[in-house]
Amino acid sequence: MEKLSIKNICDITHGTIIQKGQVPWVQGAVIDSRKVHDGDLYIPIVGVKNDGHQFIESAVTNGASAVLIDAGHLSFIKQANDAGVIQVESTIEALKQIACANRRKCAAEVISITGSSGKTTTKDIIASVLSVNYKTMKTQGNFNNEFGIPQTLLQMTADDQMAVVEMGMSHRGEITRSIWEVLPHIAVITNIGSAHLENLKTKQNTLLAKKEIFSTLGKNDVALINGDDSYLRGIHDEGYPIVRVGIEHDDLDLQARNVHTGQDGISFCVDHQEYRFGFPGIHNVYNCLMAIWIGRYYKMSASEIQKGFDVFIPSGNRMKTEDLLGVHLIDDSYNANPESMKAAMNTMGDLCIGRSGRKVAVLGDMMEIGMDSQKKHWEIGQYAAGKMDMIVAVGQHARAIAAGAREAKSEAIIFHVANAKEAAVLLKKEMKAEDTVLIKASHGMELGKIVDILKED
Repeated sequence: MEKLSIKNICDITHGTIIQKGQVPWVQGAVIDSRKVHDGDLYIPIVGVKNDGHQFIESAVTNGASAVLIDAGHLSFIKQANDAGVIQVESTIEALKQIACANRRKCAAEVISITGSSGKTTTKDIIASVLSVNYKTMKTQGNFNNEFGIPQTLLQMTADDQMAVVEMGMSHRGEITRSIWEVLPHIAVITNIGSAHLENLKTKQNTLLAKKEIFSTLGKNDVALINGDDSYLRGIHDEGYPIVRVGIEHDDLDLQARNVHTGQDGISFCVDHQEYRFGFPGIHNVYNCLMAIWIGRYYKMSASEIQKGFDVFIPSGNRMKTEDLLGVHLIDDSYNANPESMKAAMNTMGDLCIGRSGRKVAVLGDMMEIGMDSQKKHWEIGQYAAGKMDMIVAVGQHARAIAAGAREAKSEAIIFHVANAKEAAVLLKKEMKAEDTVLIKASHGMELGKIVDILKED
């Protein structure tokens, strides 16, 4: 964040100084009192479980030179000690206003990304490519919602040349509330899938919600989309250029040909130029195509783009692979929906080429996928039965995964357990050397704990 005076903050937030502090400026802004550094502005957010105003004293002790406060929490002023205090109408709105002001002060080109699945990996690949030639800032962790996006924008500095911002959502209007802070030059939609159907009900509604990412685009900006996605293909000229990338159609602006996927990753050609990416799965071809188009847009050569692919490291528990006493573990437990479940199993098949062991899938509940949840879990069980040697279904909804797998009448061994701990106990008993084990579920199932338990033992 660029340095701001207390007066600047008041102007940006339409706030009022109700206590002068010893330091007339701030050099950072945070909403977590534990992450405050000297000279920061502490912005207390009223959440579902905690009220950030209760931690003002802790923030000041950690070095905050100023704090915000809303009219309903004036009794907490005494906790601010000798720090500056600015009263605002809403601390969350003030957070957004300061983030927007910081973003406008920075000259970086901004790329925003959303989609039902693959948006984090796409964000990481694009950032990896751009980082070869440009100082690039990107969304960290799960800071992709209404609270996380402004915190991401506050990390931008005058030195940044590129910013890659991930935007998640679960309801209509969420992206709209944040996109005017982000103001992207390029807005990306990876795909339209089954995620968040619990709230949005239909994929058409999901499309409309995702299209909110284009709200601020003008004729000099770009909408970059998956040109093979049946819903995204319906998007036409709406006052900004639309670029389509993909594999299957001839009307694409950028098309991958000669696609090969295997244990060592993927390879494909674009305009007779071969690219390689060290992680298998057809879905990664689409992710790479987004990065190739953006790299070219910013005058990067094919060799520079390839270097970005070569140094790519996925974030979080996304297809994280490691060997444990002869067992090949694939931890993809960050999130799940029907499309990403199938993609993960397909990718696992590529990774198992040439391996003699069994394919074991630990599949947990998929959350927020709508009214047909039981049917979708059952269909995943059917799909898994045709690809896996062993299936461990984890959780209440995953009972339908086990049921679907059993009704497929395959030769797969099928189990159902209640939680991650029970799954780990079962795996310790059933796993054999040379097995490959995929762990996949919605983040709330906490299946990442399985790997931790196995390592402990």
